[in-house]
Amino acid sequence: MNASDIKKLIEEIKATNPIRLQVKGKGDESPRPIGFYNAKKQFIPDIVARFEKKRNYYAIEKSITEKDMHSLIFKWILFAAEARKFSGKFFLVIPKSKSDICNQVIQEKQLDFEVIAL
Repeated sequence: MNASDIKKLIEEIKATNPIRLQVKGKGDESPRPIGFYNAKKQFIPDIVARFEKKRNYYAIEKSITEKDMHSLIFKWILFAAEARKFSGKFFLVIPKSKSDICNQVIQEKQLDFEVIAL
């Protein structure tokens, strides 16, 4: 997964005609941090696509290691819950080489979100 893959993904999201597209690191257009109530740790989604009646959240994970899997799962559950709160979906964007590991974790933990392998 490289910068051109991510740029292509953003163009595909734009093609769905969101009212507002927020991309992490784009100044005023950057999404706000999200955390569970009273949690010290907050996470910022990489992309938020706002539509009239829903919001879709995207997390782009370029490197996934066994050591970080616990905190990543926590972050993914948080983003999925936030997306459901706004009647949207959560999309996990990962390298193709990590799709087997992530799909296995998703099945084991019975997580409800979609994986996009680039």
